Amino acid sequence: MRLHGEALSLTATEFRLLEFLMSRPGVVFSREQLLDAVWGHDRAVTDRTVDVYILRLRQKTETDPTSPVLIRSVRGFGYSFNEAVNPTPVTV
Repeated sequence: MRLHGEALSLTATEFRLLEFLMSRPGVVFSREQLLDAVWGHDRAVTDRTVDVYILRLRQKTETDPTSPVLIRSVRGFGYSFNEAVNPTPVTV
């Protein structure tokens, strides 16, 4: 995976999470939906695990992780890949 032409070093789980979000830009997913999609139904992790992985992805993909552009937070619900980013600077 590349960001602005530079290779990103992602774990397998980070990759699956980012790929899932990128495959449905603009769609807001709850933490539970992301857990099911990325970690599966038989998991031993909590919904806060998603927050940790989103933080890690932002640290690796955002120019300013405290003011994210690619992965949006929807307060009280979950996360979405920003459909307004065009062209998408992240490529698989």
